[in-house]
Amino acid sequence: MVRMMMWDRQSGDQRFKDTMRDRVTTYSGQAATTEDFKAVLEKHMTPAMDLTGNHKMDWFFNEYVYGTQLPNYKFDYSFDSGPDGDYVLNMKLTQSGVTEEFRMLVPVYLELANGQVTRLGLVHPVGNPTLNEKVTPKGVKEKPRRAVINYHNDVLATAN
Repeated sequence: MVRMMMWDRQSGDQRFKDTMRDRVTTYSGQAATTEDFKAVLEKHMTPAMDLTGNHKMDWFFNEYVYGTQLPNYKFDYSFDSGPDGDYVLNMKLTQSGVTEEFRMLVPVYLELANGQVTRLGLVHPVGNPTLNEKVTPKGVKEKPRRAVINYHNDVLATAN
């Protein structure tokens, strides 16, 4: 999940690799605690991972390391043609089964007409909301085959 959150289109997994390299270098030959890993992760986290605005990963560790909640996701979508010929993704994402403080970064993917799967972006639900968003992916002139969340099982959640 951390690797997914750190991934970006320009550098791929490089930030995650740098984080893991920093962890190994910093704690080589000694026992490292969960809090030690969290501190290294916070050094390398992306702005998108700062869901509470305090440059800490407490939200993630409280939910997935120390906590036991698992969100459930329901995802509905449709495609419309935009005025410039690009396709518009109308999406509806519901996160449920968690406390009102629970937050996550949920990746949204498009499977393009040629079969290629590309990450469109991240949605940030907090609590048990239903989020409705319209997104126009740049340069998509052929109707995508589908839109999906959690394509690579990048968020630990209950099966829907």
